Amino acid sequence: MNIPSLTNILLGKRYIGIEHFSLDTKEMIAVLLIEKKKEELIITKKDKVSYSETVPEKWDKNLPFFLIINTSQVIQKEVQGIDTQDEKLLHKAFPNTNWEEFYFEIWRLKTKSIVAISRKTYVDELLFNYQKQGISIAGISLGVCSIEEIIKYSEANELFTNHQTVSWSEEIPIIATNATDVNVTFNINDLSIQNSHLLAFSGILRLLLNGTANTGNLINYSHELHENYKQRSFFSKGLKVMIGVLLTILLINFFTFTHYYKLAEETSESLLLSKSSLEEVIKMKQRIQEKEQKVKNMSAITGSQSSLVINEITKRIPKSILLTELVYHPLEKNIKTEEAIVTQKKIIILSGTTIDNAAFTHWIEAIDQFKWMNQVVITRFGKNDLNETEFSIKLTLK
Repeated sequence: MNIPSLTNILLGKRYIGIEHFSLDTKEMIAVLLIEKKKEELIITKKDKVSYSETVPEKWDKNLPFFLIINTSQVIQKEVQGIDTQDEKLLHKAFPNTNWEEFYFEIWRLKTKSIVAISRKTYVDELLFNYQKQGISIAGISLGVCSIEEIIKYSEANELFTNHQTVSWSEEIPIIATNATDVNVTFNINDLSIQNSHLLAFSGILRLLLNGTANTGNLINYSHELHENYKQRSFFSKGLKVMIGVLLTILLINFFTFTHYYKLAEETSESLLLSKSSLEEVIKMKQRIQEKEQKVKNMSAITGSQSSLVINEITKRIPKSILLTELVYHPLEKNIKTEEAIVTQKKIIILSGTTIDNAAFTHWIEAIDQFKWMNQVVITRFGKNDLNETEFSIKLTLK
């Protein structure tokens, strides 16, 4: 299955879909692990167990989870019409309801719509239990609404979940409860998916596509969860990159220091008897000591000041700003053999994109107020080929 938006490196290459469902008054979960290999999706692991408010330890909790809530706490109704205004369909399905207390999702077919609702207290408590386990939910859907993502990939006229039959012929009820346990395998664009994990897979597909035709306040909430996950992933992976760059710089300095140290030893041995060369040997040793001190200073500065400065800057980043580059002490020029590594001290380069110019301006003003900030200069700000607003700023520390 070839999906254009799978290139989002912040989501990684492995994803977990998890469906909560009720079966004979018993709470169950169906968990599915999908891995992307060579632009195709491969089922790596799956399971269906009773739910006791915890996810089994065998599942990697660092991966993005897409949650499908299909329990008895979710009410789904079929209504005639596909009006673009959610309020009209909600009134048809659940008149005189206080919508401040509910999350809802609407799936529109050709002539009918499915309206799924659940109390916010129930959904929020479920998400809180995941948060306590260190699991990040990157998307959420109610009932069978996520099947909308896989209809175009299936030639069947109906699909089965763990306890439901979903049909889109629209001549019969769209959702029907199964009286017996069904075990069916569906072909979804050449990928074999068992009905027990069909909703979990459809949730993963929505996560990767980062969009849906469904509407509702739950869709907005799901988008917020998706963006929050990408922000956390960005800072986590960005920190690893920064550490890697730092270690690379220190490694280069170590090899440079070792090279000159060995050279000094060889020179000292060959020139011990020459008084005229003694002064050169002393100078070389002094240069070596200076380089060693620079390495120690760089390590100390980078380990303390950089952590403080970067933390103060990044924790104030609005949700509308996505950083793509953060360089602390950028190189003065390209690294060359036999030449000293020169960095621009007290300089930080930040680059990224923004969708809210006002929030970007407030962020710049906040950075400029730091007591250790000397100057903030916007070096680039404008639209790119994708019509995104790109920026680059140069920070000079005191």
